[in-house]
Amino acid sequence: MLRAFFCLLLVIPSLSYAKECTRLTVSSNPEYPPYLWQTNTQPIQLAGLLVSFSERISKVSGIDIDVVYAGPWLRTQSQIHDGNIDLIAVFYTEDRTSWLDYLHPELIKTDTAVWVNKSKKFDFKTWEDLKGYSGLTVLGHSLGQEFDDYATEHLTLNKVSSIHQALKMLEEKRVDYLVYARAPGEAYALQLGTQDVVTLPMPVSTELVYLALSKNSKCNTPRVREKLNAALRQAVDENWPEALTVEAQNEWKTRQEMLKNR
Repeated sequence: MLRAFFCLLLVIPSLSYAKECTRLTVSSNPEYPPYLWQTNTQPIQLAGLLVSFSERISKVSGIDIDVVYAGPWLRTQSQIHDGNIDLIAVFYTEDRTSWLDYLHPELIKTDTAVWVNKSKKFDFKTWEDLKGYSGLTVLGHSLGQEFDDYATEHLTLNKVSSIHQALKMLEEKRVDYLVYARAPGEAYALQLGTQDVVTLPMPVSTELVYLALSKNSKCNTPRVREKLNAALRQAVDENWPEALTVEAQNEWKTRQEMLKNR
């Protein structure tokens, strides 16, 4: 009888913990269309590929997933680091492995491009071709572990607080180039209506964006990770990312046209 009582004490916390982990929260950079962006509503809501993708992952895994707005990108990362939010969509870096468990396979692939003023194009085939030019990137953005390391050691690459500021500086020819993801950069160039900023054909890199669980999340368990990994494998097999990216791009373009016609 006593043994059964102690066994029951062990089971009850396990059941309680499992119950707590039937719902997850996820967030990412809220200024990264078409993958994620914040709406002009109160309260702020999020739209984009991550929202649609999370809905599908939720159905397949049987785990409810809420896409939440947690503020600017640096604050969002801090919230996930502390376990206040469970999941994040993010590039892989070695530093982040100290506070994130990356899920596999990847969520999407994205090109990082060199952006220039079209009147000041230059030949770009290798990273060395960027030496001697003044460049920009956006604060808090990884450009991939390998390029981050190379830029730190070899390039003049200053950081600004937003992609809007970076594109404006490039349009005004205050810098020679900007390094930023191609699809989000195109989305913001469309929003700003800039005609003078273009990408060079050769990408800086092609990076993978992963879903990752905070090591401090109470729901970071082997069972939850396996359910999410299985759903991600199905996503790749059924080619969700490509189809959902096209849908999100069209949604962004439609929103921008509606705003211009107001």
